[in-house]
Amino acid sequence: MIDWLACLLVRVIGGGCCLLPSAAAVWIGERMGALAYWLQPKRTRIGLRNLRAAFDGRMAPAELSGVIKDCYRQLGAGLIELLRLPVIDRAYIDRYVTPEGRHHFDQAISSGKPVILLTGHFGNWEMSSIAAALNGYPIMALARAQDKLPRLYRLLISYRESKGCTIVHKGGAMKRLLQALERRQLVGIVGDQASRQGIAVEFFGRPALFATGPFSLAYSKGALLLPVFMHRVRGPHHRLVIEPPIELTRREPEAAEVRRGIEQFAGALARHILEAPSQWLWMHKRWKHTQARRLLVLSDGKAGHVKQSLAVARSLQRHRPDTAVDVIEIRYRHPLARAFALAWSWWMPRGLGATACLRLALTRASGQALLTRYADLIISCGASTAPANVLWAGANDAKSVAIMNPAPLPPSRFDLVAAPRHDRLPRRANVLRTAGALVEPLENGRAGEARGRLQAHPRRRADLAQLAGRPVVAVFIGGDTPDYAMDAAFIDALTAQLRAACEALDGWCLVTTSRRTPPGAAQRLSDALEDDPRCAMLLLAHRDPLDGTMEGMLSCATVAVVTGESISMVSEACASGHPVVVTEPPARRSAATKQARFMRELAAEGYIRLAPVAALAHAIEQAQRDPAPARRLDSLATVRDSVAKLL
Repeated sequence: MIDWLACLLVRVIGGGCCLLPSAAAVWIGERMGALAYWLQPKRTRIGLRNLRAAFDGRMAPAELSGVIKDCYRQLGAGLIELLRLPVIDRAYIDRYVTPEGRHHFDQAISSGKPVILLTGHFGNWEMSSIAAALNGYPIMALARAQDKLPRLYRLLISYRESKGCTIVHKGGAMKRLLQALERRQLVGIVGDQASRQGIAVEFFGRPALFATGPFSLAYSKGALLLPVFMHRVRGPHHRLVIEPPIELTRREPEAAEVRRGIEQFAGALARHILEAPSQWLWMHKRWKHTQARRLLVLSDGKAGHVKQSLAVARSLQRHRPDTAVDVIEIRYRHPLARAFALAWSWWMPRGLGATACLRLALTRASGQALLTRYADLIISCGASTAPANVLWAGANDAKSVAIMNPAPLPPSRFDLVAAPRHDRLPRRANVLRTAGALVEPLENGRAGEARGRLQAHPRRRADLAQLAGRPVVAVFIGGDTPDYAMDAAFIDALTAQLRAACEALDGWCLVTTSRRTPPGAAQRLSDALEDDPRCAMLLLAHRDPLDGTMEGMLSCATVAVVTGESISMVSEACASGHPVVVTEPPARRSAATKQARFMRELAAEGYIRLAPVAALAHAIEQAQRDPAPARRLDSLATVRDSVAKLL
């Protein structure tokens, strides 16, 4: 009954449109298409994702939406033109279709070779075969059968065949296509979509599958492939562009020639899309089966958080070299804007209103950077970036990964949450508990690069190459937190113990502070160590550049010393493979903190040695002289494998 009613509706609408002037009928079709933009939200999101992927960062959000709206208008106009086929004749084609490159068509026909017209889902692609047929070149067109409404589909096919086209369907069409080529009848194929059996070639910066059928057919029959593209100029007016033929020779194996032909066609299609982006069918999952993936890391401006996110992304990139990684900093207009984004990401269905919410909540620069980018997977670390992660993952139909506890957002809003055990998140299928912060291992290449950067640092007071084979203590000093106070007495005791250990070991020390280190503590460090002959380097965060400092110092060290209020610094030291000694600054309160729980767990598992500051020198000497290899902390591999499964 639905099929019958659909046929009746099409006949009524088509009959009415046939009575209207061409421009008026096409105008109605465009209005219908504009309505479909809102009635097909899923397809609209697919189109926007594809556009963001193809024009990565080169189109503003308003431009992206405008292209998809125009694309729907083109489809609506094309549908009306299909329904008006009963009144379209040779005079209509002569009036409304202007050919360009007609000599390519004439030369192909006069060559005596079989000819395959190859087009894409561009403009009103159906009109190209109609134009050829009405100009005296009957065409056999390959189509995919539609079985949901068979009566309606047969009606629309009859419209096309009444103009001189013969429609054959995928599945049993090959024999008829071969026969048509043998008798020099034109064959028309839409060649810009493929199943998993196609060949992947570069298309807008990513591998995309293209069907091999038209090219294998041309190779086997010695046929010319003639790319044609129908541009809508305005209203019912079109421009039919005929490209130079693609000829596959027998001098090379079929596989090589087919790939060359596909690459030429993909390049031609991309040129036409760049000329008129709104005329291609973006609402199809064109890159569904591509192996190339894009990861987006959201930054809150905190180096430790970004480092953890990048550790996951780069680890995945090393195992999947076709993965691209980008970093975007998230900045909110106001604390209330962040609260608005948080509430929306918590309560609203996935993806609903995400673009509008982010446009309102983020600063103009941050929103522009984020809303123009595509990602298959989004990684964030820290609470402030979590709402943007959830919202933009929903808008892109991407996977969302949170590093550390994303509270106040619940873990259920993410595809994967990788959080340290001491955060005590509830056990869920999407929650992965790690031993500590996520850190890239100092592999040989990274270690050498880090040492090179440190060697070139203007604050270096000794040739680091001379430290090789000598005991070297790398010291990482954090700062004040709500739970710990880095007071003067602690700094004085630490420097005294460090100097004693270096004297006892006849070694050197490399010392650095963090951005949280109080100015008074940094000054006391400077007073104690600036002129110490055993201090090969002292870098203060408020004074010196620190890019890559921790990696460089760890690559030179034989023992690492870390103040225990920083989970990320302790984790990075433990990932180096060197013995690690942790000393706690004075606590502000007696209750056990998550940092304290974290350190107790690592000490129990043999990753670190805990030492009060008064016994630090003895602990450093023991760690240096212990013949047993240090246990390396590595939670990254487990997280990387879990993230890879999401892709």
